[in-house]
Amino acid sequence: MKNNRQNKERSAFLTSLVLHILLFGLLILSSFYHTVEVMGGGEGDGEVIGAVMVDTGAAAKEWGRIQQDKKGQTDKQKQKKVPDQVDGEQHSPEPEQKIEEQVEKQKQQELEKQKQLEQQKQAEQQRQQELKAQKEAAEKAKAEAEAKAKREAEAAKLKADAEAKRLAAAAKQAEEDAKAKAKAEAEAKAKAEAKEKAAEEAKLKAQAEAKAKAEAEEKAKAEAKAKADAEAKAKAEAKAKADAEAKAKADAKAKSDAKAKQAALDDFLNGGDVGGGSAMKGGNANKAGSQGSGAGLGAGDGGKVGDQYGAVIKREIKRRFLKDPSFAGKVCSIRIQLARDGTITGYQKVSGPDDICTAALSAVARTKKVPAAPSDDVYNKYKNPIIDFDLK
Repeated sequence: MKNNRQNKERSAFLTSLVLHILLFGLLILSSFYHTVEVMGGGEGDGEVIGAVMVDTGAAAKEWGRIQQDKKGQTDKQKQKKVPDQVDGEQHSPEPEQKIEEQVEKQKQQELEKQKQLEQQKQAEQQRQQELKAQKEAAEKAKAEAEAKAKREAEAAKLKADAEAKRLAAAAKQAEEDAKAKAKAEAEAKAKAEAKEKAAEEAKLKAQAEAKAKAEAEEKAKAEAKAKADAEAKAKAEAKAKADAEAKAKADAKAKSDAKAKQAALDDFLNGGDVGGGSAMKGGNANKAGSQGSGAGLGAGDGGKVGDQYGAVIKREIKRRFLKDPSFAGKVCSIRIQLARDGTITGYQKVSGPDDICTAALSAVARTKKVPAAPSDDVYNKYKNPIIDFDLK
């Protein structure tokens, strides 16, 4: 019976101890989930720091209550041991030692927890001090920045005021310069107008003087001209008389020269073999023309001599013109340049198809030279003749 009672008491003690340990553990665990947010600087803009708040007073009270319960249980154990020893029963002290060891271990754990809580408290205090220092540093930096900004603003204001004064002075100076420039321009304009007026007056005076001088000179020239005209008239009359006499002599000489040239041309045309019998025919025509008036090249019959020379040039070149039936209905005109001795110095196509003009140009190139003109008058008329080439 006694053993059963003791076992029940021990079980009750152990149950109570375990419940107290669990309760204390729950208190500690609940304190771990209770977070206090500390705002940096007190203004809400600092770094948020997570910390666990532990109620050390409650923990100490709980620890004291556990010790009291432990002490009460120990007293009860001692009281129960006396009857048990009287009865001579032997009991094992091992369960009590285990309980004491567990209690001691729990005590050490609690002390360690207290130490950790103290360290956390110190760390939190240090953190708060650091936050305070950071806040003070931030406030100091802010104050310095504000002071610097104020100084810079004052300096900028002073600079702006100085610039405004400078611009105002510059504007005033520019206005004064503009007024001075306008005054100088007005004075210069007045001087220029006065100078221009004086120049105009001098010009008018000079023109009047020049006009008077010109009129005087014109009058003198008119008088001199009248005198010269009279003298010239007398000289002209004398010269006209002399010219008439000279012309009569020249006409007689020209008539004689024309007859001589006509005779030479007739000899040239009659004696040459250009074109066979055509040259003789031309010569007969020339004789017929020369007998018309006997005026030679100076009269109307002199043109026939030139026409005959043109026919001679054409016949001489066309002797080398290679005709082709395909040229039927086609005409090519070639201009040639002659030297005084009859040498062909140049030639150009004037008009006509390419095929017949090619043959015509080839004929001119092969001719190279024609008989020389019988006189300068005929040469001057036929030194650049245009010759037509066809199948006729």
